Amino acid sequence: MALVGEPATPGSRVGIGHDTHRLSPGGPLKLGGVVVPYDRGLVGHSDADVLLHAVTDALLGAAGLGDIGELFPDTDPANRGRDSAEMLTEALRRVAEAGYRVVNVDCIVFAERPKLSPYKETIQKRLASLLSVSADRVGVKAKTGEGLGPVGRQEAMMATSVVLIEPC
Repeated sequence: MALVGEPATPGSRVGIGHDTHRLSPGGPLKLGGVVVPYDRGLVGHSDADVLLHAVTDALLGAAGLGDIGELFPDTDPANRGRDSAEMLTEALRRVAEAGYRVVNVDCIVFAERPKLSPYKETIQKRLASLLSVSADRVGVKAKTGEGLGPVGRQEAMMATSVVLIEPC
């Protein structure tokens, strides 16, 4: 039992990430590094993988290393169309360099369509591979907008992620 003033998990740190991207006709739709069949795609400077962006921000935030926009600014032409898996890999490298490793990650994708249940396990495994953790340390959930707001009107997708890291 931790005493008052003592950290319950010495050295462990938590980060939260969130991202939103517009949808437009065409594709591909990439979520968590996986191409999901759909007649719309996410719009962004990079490949607009809203889930990988949220995880990247959570990871960077947990380690106190800024955010995805600082590391990969949308003003840099080198980031045009960039694979978000590359960005996550670079963020993970920096987190490791700072002396941390991922304990677990939990994510929510907010999307009215397509239904993501058939893809959640594939996304979970891809995230685990990118983060160098076992799949049982990655949670992937999907929620609809219940017809409300930009998610419910299928104008956008959002993702939120929480990451726990600990010293190596």
